[in-house]
Amino acid sequence: MTVNKSLVVLASLRADLQREAEGDWIKYPAWKGVEFNVSALTKPEYETARDLMFKRLGQLYPESQPPKEIVTAELGSLFCDHILHGWRGLDVPYTPEVARETLTNPEYRAVVSAVEFCAVKITDIEVKFTAAEKGNSSPPSERA
Repeated sequence: MTVNKSLVVLASLRADLQREAEGDWIKYPAWKGVEFNVSALTKPEYETARDLMFKRLGQLYPESQPPKEIVTAELGSLFCDHILHGWRGLDVPYTPEVARETLTNPEYRAVVSAVEFCAVKITDIEVKFTAAEKGNSSPPSERA
């Protein structure tokens, strides 16, 4: 019996924490030519600010979920503070002021979603495998 066995290279599972924290350009596939320079949503400062935001919104809306428009605008503001560092491919050049005006406006929820998508993609890793080994395995043991 021939067995092809490929193993995952442990080192390929390592996250690039510096890149995730400092940010990098990530293409947004739904909009040809558009890229966002983002940090990861795992950035500790962002996670803390997001958790505090949800706690605050929970106190403001104790009987129900906060309105989606409010959550989107709040997340947009946090993205401006911690995640988004630039954009390319939009007809309006990136400035922190334009970004905040855009991402806190519920009418631009598609931009907030695009930034979020890219901030998730920056954490992607490329899993590598060892070369498949070919060899003979012993037959299953027979029961007596």
